[in-house]
Amino acid sequence: MRLTTVSRAAGMRLARDLPATGPGRVPLLAHGTVLTERYQRALLAQGIHAVWVDDELSDGIEPVELMSETVRAETAERVRGALDSARAAFGSSQRLPPATLQDLSGIVDRIASSVMDNPDAALVLNDLAAADQYTHRHSVNVTALGLLLARAQFRRNGWVDYRGQRRYDRLDQRLSTLGLGLLLHDIGKMAVPAPVLNKPGPLDAGEWELMRTHPEAGVALLGTSTMSPLVTTVIRDHHERMDGSGYPRGVEGEDIHMFARVAAVADVYDAITSARPYKEAAPPNAGVKVIADGEGTAFDPEVVGTFRRVVFPYPVGTELALPDGRVGVVARVDPAEPDVPIVRLAGPGGPEEVAVDARSGLAP
Repeated sequence: MRLTTVSRAAGMRLARDLPATGPGRVPLLAHGTVLTERYQRALLAQGIHAVWVDDELSDGIEPVELMSETVRAETAERVRGALDSARAAFGSSQRLPPATLQDLSGIVDRIASSVMDNPDAALVLNDLAAADQYTHRHSVNVTALGLLLARAQFRRNGWVDYRGQRRYDRLDQRLSTLGLGLLLHDIGKMAVPAPVLNKPGPLDAGEWELMRTHPEAGVALLGTSTMSPLVTTVIRDHHERMDGSGYPRGVEGEDIHMFARVAAVADVYDAITSARPYKEAAPPNAGVKVIADGEGTAFDPEVVGTFRRVVFPYPVGTELALPDGRVGVVARVDPAEPDVPIVRLAGPGGPEEVAVDARSGLAP
């Protein structure tokens, strides 16, 4: 199977269900459905621009997703309810109800189970949802990617305790705590007026200052009496940067907790590669480039190293356009050379596979 744009999918069969986002969760379109022009128009009207399809060119290619679309849709719907509670709490100057926090912990467990069932690398992270679903699905995506990064990070490098000692125990407990922080990392945005939050263009100076208040607003909403300080650290510091250029405190380097450094990478990658009300989703290689370019300045080099081992710029099952106009499907990726995927192309005698140096677009 392969991931292709809806505009190119006429006559192709869906390889996976397109779950609806409503309470019933009946598939919007079931796998095996032939995409007619009418279906194409309907999907585009709903803001869905990519789908998984089966065809001769992609036969036998089986991408592994970080999280199934069904799990993503179900957990995102529950997050939507939690965010509605947060918005109501902000409106009445109250804190988030304990029952909501308990439900969020259950969501983290569901996401963690999905992530832990998968390998550490070569995963497809694409979110096929429409742009207007970004707010709550972003929280789910960041949680899944952050947990994947942290699992690989802690297994390889351990974690450093308050005495400065590197340890490899209690990993499940730390991942659970981190997961709750990741899921709640943007909850303070519920205090930002919707016209600012969803503005289809650059924010002006006043709007930007308002947006920068969301980390501390999130901490205030949750309080600290019953919340682990590690959870509030993720919420408060996920926009801090290694060179001190972040906010809200402008701290740098080791003064930023590792949990927040992991969150920063997951947050930025998903923001770049997801559709937003004011921009289309960028491809995975664009997100990988931003993270790689920020190594040592914006992002922790150790976390970036883990990210590069886990997230490939050209995942299996995605399409790659060559300079001659042909569009192929990534069939395999060598972890040692992630920028040179093996791409399946239509040939005169049938499909053929070639190694393509994606940095130049030419077969080496």
